Amino acid sequence: MYLLGSFGIKELNWIWIENASINSMLQFQVYGLLLSAISILITVAVSRNSIALLRVGNLSSPAKPVKLLLIREGDNWYKTGFSYLVGITIVTTLFMYGGLADKLQWHLLTDMLPWVILFSVTNSFNEEIITRFSTVGMLDGVLKPLHIIWISASVFGLVHYFGSPGGPIGVLMAGFLGWLLAKSVVETRGIGVAWFIHFVQDIVIFGMILIMK
Repeated sequence: MYLLGSFGIKELNWIWIENASINSMLQFQVYGLLLSAISILITVAVSRNSIALLRVGNLSSPAKPVKLLLIREGDNWYKTGFSYLVGITIVTTLFMYGGLADKLQWHLLTDMLPWVILFSVTNSFNEEIITRFSTVGMLDGVLKPLHIIWISASVFGLVHYFGSPGGPIGVLMAGFLGWLLAKSVVETRGIGVAWFIHFVQDIVIFGMILIMK
């Protein structure tokens, strides 16, 4: 429903804002918020305890070590979250800029900044609720944490095949991000780390998309 919404909204041909690109994005974000509300209601109805995940979470919680990802014994989510926030943001920025550099009109950034922030807040919230909160909330206590993390990562990665960045590379990048963010939700017992890291990536992505020629 989330993916199909982007195509269905275009068919409605509703004009809220004169700028066609912003108009389409705004309508899709409103649609996403609607689906997020429905997802929350369904998730809480299926698993009452899932409502406890709708908070920042405990960032002092230890991050389970993953040597390959340089997450060491004793690291908490303050350290792990900040490290990956910086690293992933740099990668996202370089990837987006590498593909769009010749299309960017930086003089438009000031005018577009309010829309960039608005869409980054709503888009990151919608995707965290639909692909992270609902998955972790419904499967918590049903499957092993690692299985839940991989399921959430798979869902998040696959839906980005049609996103930005998209295609196979977009799926892999989003899949890795989804894995890390799902891990943060499971281990901190809240969506705070996941939402904030996702929000910052969307600032970069929407920032560049909205100033393209």
